[in-house]
Amino acid sequence: MGGTVVIAYRSPARRRLWRIRSGRDGGIGAVVIIRTPCRTGGADERSAGGGIPFVVAGYGCWHRSCWILCTQRGDTMHAYDTLLAHHVTLHLLHGYSQPGYAMLWADALLRDLDRQPPAFRQGRLHFAAGLLRQALMLHPFDDALRGLVNTLSRMAPPSPEYAAWLRGVEACFGDHANVPSNEALGRAYDLPPSPDAVLEAVRAAVGSASHGDAFACLLRLWELGSWEHMAAGVTAFMATPVASLVAPLFAHAALAAGDDACAASCVAVSLPSPLLTLYHARRAHAAGDRDGARDLYAQALAGEPAQLHLLRTLDDLDRPAPPADILAGKRIGIGFYTWNKFEVTLDTLRSLLASDTGGATIALINNGSTTFSREDFETAVRATAAGRPVELIHLPVNVGAPAARNWLWHLDSMREADLFAFLDDDVLLPQDWLRCYVQDMEEHPGTVVVGPKGVNPGTLPTVQYVARFFEKTGRHLIRFTNNAPLVMDFGQYDHARPCLSVMGCCHLLDRHACQRLGVPDFDIRFSPSQVDDLEHDIQVWKAGGMVRYDGRVRVVHRQDAGRAAPLSEAAWGHVWGNHHKMERKFTEEELASIDRATRRADARDLLATYGRTAPRLPAAARMLAGLCVRTLQAASE
Repeated sequence: MGGTVVIAYRSPARRRLWRIRSGRDGGIGAVVIIRTPCRTGGADERSAGGGIPFVVAGYGCWHRSCWILCTQRGDTMHAYDTLLAHHVTLHLLHGYSQPGYAMLWADALLRDLDRQPPAFRQGRLHFAAGLLRQALMLHPFDDALRGLVNTLSRMAPPSPEYAAWLRGVEACFGDHANVPSNEALGRAYDLPPSPDAVLEAVRAAVGSASHGDAFACLLRLWELGSWEHMAAGVTAFMATPVASLVAPLFAHAALAAGDDACAASCVAVSLPSPLLTLYHARRAHAAGDRDGARDLYAQALAGEPAQLHLLRTLDDLDRPAPPADILAGKRIGIGFYTWNKFEVTLDTLRSLLASDTGGATIALINNGSTTFSREDFETAVRATAAGRPVELIHLPVNVGAPAARNWLWHLDSMREADLFAFLDDDVLLPQDWLRCYVQDMEEHPGTVVVGPKGVNPGTLPTVQYVARFFEKTGRHLIRFTNNAPLVMDFGQYDHARPCLSVMGCCHLLDRHACQRLGVPDFDIRFSPSQVDDLEHDIQVWKAGGMVRYDGRVRVVHRQDAGRAAPLSEAAWGHVWGNHHKMERKFTEEELASIDRATRRADARDLLATYGRTAPRLPAAARMLAGLCVRTLQAASE
């Protein structure tokens, strides 16, 4: 945005003393003291940082110890709400915010609301109400959550569609109390992680009319990824008098599992809701009916404007599919490595060869495998390739993932490649993955790395890994956002966006950009594996490049990281040891700069998306989305 950002820090002793930091475009100027900040009415003009002008506005707000006054562009002051920006960021990361998060965040937004300026009050109120409304669609059995939604409805009215759904929920429950979602989910997650055990609990809860517990167990089954068990549980639940409230959720599960008959039966009994409209939009989208999908997504947003992820989904509908000839003339290398995974690696190779790779050069490293012979592996690879050239390298020992990646990167056969894709040895690829990635790089100059939406294997695929950012940084401190904030897939991660890091199981790198920017190789200190690809993405941002997530590319990652068995103490020691090494590689200032760069890129991308989609948005969605997008953009600049 440019101009001047003025931040006032509240003194620990709560004296009327304020330290002001003023900076242009992120730089920090001189520190001065303001003794009597103006709280109401008028404006108190001061200067800071060598005479840089600023205005202490007639109002402000503080978040923790920080009072954001304004951003100055010329003589115009633009106040923005850091607390709102923080929670909008979290909600966009989650896609849908589950009840526990939504109630926690709404509490933070609504606390001391009467002390905020009118513009902040309205923004926080409408966003908090939207958070709670969308959470209730995910768990309508929670009395406390439903009470909050009803209370806020008097100040921030829902859409007519949502209000009708809410009346239907109240009519279903009447005076019957229902357990809070956290209690029911707690009992469901106390069960053994066995689909058989959880299905038995569903049937028992249905039999005793404990509908909230039965529903919580069904959510647990969804996470476990066994559609056979989930479908049986849904069938049992459909006999209850409250099935119509949550049938839209089960329709989304059936859509993920590819069970059209079950989806249709769920839709037939569903109470109309924005989540049901979203299901129909996703069906139309998957069928290639872009016009129908566009109308239905807009209807879903009209029903609940807090579904902010749909801004990017709508924008993607106007984006053409990657051209069939987009790989023509491009020099592309693809490399992967394996250790002791014979059949799984062959499955990956089959999937790769079945996809559109243009004339890419393919290389595979046998990384010191000990469970099969070189000869057997070579024979199997040649048979699988069926005449397609695959460069096979046998290493005598396992050199670890970072060294294997570097080996592939520096092969003589790859030196002339413009682009290079790294794969894990346990992935199943969509047919157009490489074309989508190349399209991303062509449409977004400066992008150095592109990665996928990772999903767990199973008959009911769930989300394993999506776009990640820093959650917190400091001196020798790095914490990342959740790799899968919500494992249930409602299409909330199917869009593209800039991010800090992407999953390394299938990512494409611009080789020339890496060389031009001086991006280092993968760090062998992270051998045999863990965080090497994450740290490399951080290095890309540090060097001035960008990383982009493309949710169109849905890669099945069979390692099953999302439902893996508990790690041993030794394994956890290795993971945290590598994380500790990574934390010592960057200064606090470098991490803060990278964090600002990633969030600025994401906010600018969202602002551009909003600019393209706003004319077609329903009025309520346009209002809420505009508020959120502008708040994020101001905070990021």
